[in-house]
Amino acid sequence: MGEHPPTECLVLISGRVSMAKERTCQGKIDMQALEDRQLELEKAWNDLLKEKREVDARIRTLEQQEKQFEMKWEMLIRETQQLADDKKQFERKKKFYEHVQSNVQEEYSYGVTTTDNVVQGEMFFSGVSDKKALKKRYKDLIKIYHPDGDAGDTATVAEINREYEDLKAQMN
Repeated sequence: MGEHPPTECLVLISGRVSMAKERTCQGKIDMQALEDRQLELEKAWNDLLKEKREVDARIRTLEQQEKQFEMKWEMLIRETQQLADDKKQFERKKKFYEHVQSNVQEEYSYGVTTTDNVVQGEMFFSGVSDKKALKKRYKDLIKIYHPDGDAGDTATVAEINREYEDLKAQMN
């Protein structure tokens, strides 16, 4: 395209030779134009293929990112729910320990130790659902209520032991 035909094609010769040369010249121009057009189309095709590969790669990347986002989102939802459950359990424990502490303070303020204020064992182990958590809670409670400690009480420890054994037997 845009090239000038060979000079022999421009020369006008009379007769049959002239017509044959014109056809030959026109054929050369048409062939050159077709070859140029074919090269342009091949380049455009290759450019489109390259662009398609880039788009496909970008789509795969976006799909992977979306999958990772979904996994992170689900994890965030689970962790938020766990946090809310932990907060509720903490509030129950706090209320329970405040109740126990108020009972202990009442006993000391009156200077009398009675077994009437012994907290029932099921409150000590509320929210415990497996053996590992049960054992951990038991150890923590014994540290708090052991008779040799400040808040220690033999009757409370006996109640803790009784309830611990009951729950341990149920979980086996």
